[in-house]
Amino acid sequence: MGQQTDPSRTMAELSMIIAAGPFTTTDNLLFEPLSELLAYASRRLPQLLLLLGPFIDSEHPVIKKGTVDKTFEEIFSQEILRRLQDYTEYMGSAVRIILVPSTRDANHDFVFPQPAFDIQPPHLKDQITSLSNPGVFDANEVKVGCCTVDIVRHLSGEEISRNSMDGSSGDRMSRLANHILRQHSFYPLYPPSESVPLDYSLAPEALQISSIPDILVLPSDLAPFVKVLSLDGMVEGEEQVQCMCVNPGRLSKGMGGGTFLELNYLESPDSTTVSVIRI
Repeated sequence: MGQQTDPSRTMAELSMIIAAGPFTTTDNLLFEPLSELLAYASRRLPQLLLLLGPFIDSEHPVIKKGTVDKTFEEIFSQEILRRLQDYTEYMGSAVRIILVPSTRDANHDFVFPQPAFDIQPPHLKDQITSLSNPGVFDANEVKVGCCTVDIVRHLSGEEISRNSMDGSSGDRMSRLANHILRQHSFYPLYPPSESVPLDYSLAPEALQISSIPDILVLPSDLAPFVKVLSLDGMVEGEEQVQCMCVNPGRLSKGMGGGTFLELNYLESPDSTTVSVIRI
């Protein structure tokens, strides 16, 4: 995603709303949480809306039963894309939306790493785009990396750690996120979790983190969190760099609403404000 402001401007500044699926409750396919999210965004006017799958969740009870009278592509087009097109047309040409697929998306290739959605909404192809999973993009001089596989939860189940001498357990979420950045991989776990259809032969370079992003988005079933990590540069001799690692939680949980993040990035993670919003 290219810079949206004056080409002479170099300040890294970005307002963004981040939400991860499921985008509807388990008792229906009305996608009410998504509608509430878009209503909130229309009031707050973020520059970017980052939406991470699953969108058409293969684990949804109705989808699993196969009782729907539409194809998964039709549901995605009518319930997801149509809402996003209406939102974009209402908000005007300045707004941007990025979609990132999940291995649980019933309407998409489920093998990880995944290609981007093939979406080309008429007249809005520059405003509504898709990213591979995992993927990295730049917006207003801010580098953002994201991965919809729940690597934080998977690492949590495999990690063995020991409390320090003073008895404190340390910051566990920061430690888990550090594994990802220090190993330069969006999925530094082998063998992978049984729930992840990982194929290293597809695009092994897609899993690599070649440079530390300013923001790392890791949607997880674990509690939402925002952590600022300080790491040495990727090349020996480079000065220490910072990365803000965030988990927006899930937009819907069971038959109720969940959480999303509202983020305003200004120059560095230290001067960034992030709010966890419940619906």
